[in-house]
Amino acid sequence: MQTGNLGFQPINNGIKRPKLGCVFALLPIAGVILALVGGWFLFTSLTFYSKGVKVQGTVVRLESSQSTDGVTYAPVFSYTVNGKSYEVMSGTTSDPPLHKKGDVVTLLYNPDNPKSARENSFWELWGLPLILCPSSIFMLALSIFIPLLLRIIPGN
Repeated sequence: MQTGNLGFQPINNGIKRPKLGCVFALLPIAGVILALVGGWFLFTSLTFYSKGVKVQGTVVRLESSQSTDGVTYAPVFSYTVNGKSYEVMSGTTSDPPLHKKGDVVTLLYNPDNPKSARENSFWELWGLPLILCPSSIFMLALSIFIPLLLRIIPGN
């Protein structure tokens, strides 16, 4: 009877297997963090969209912000709820500006907190979830399939 190590012995055919390295180990961690952040933005947008009340708002001014890429502009909307006026700045900036002073747009406001409002537009509500969720899925898929492919490809 033989005793000792009965486990599988590694096959060494003289070809070095590429090492994935610690940077690659961070990919699934980053993917999970991105998925959580994207999920949070999706949840808040869904909640805001389902509970928000539509109101007409007017662009009263454009706020400019300077960055290394140049100047971008965010519209500031004025709207009235129950006779009280509010102002809110859009979370979306652009160059050239998407709106001009005097434009009338549809906003959604939180009925529990009328100071909280967003433009009822696709990018304002769904832009971040649309970018973050697929990116996180792609990162997680890469972190699963690249190691599997390296094991399947002959010579690796």
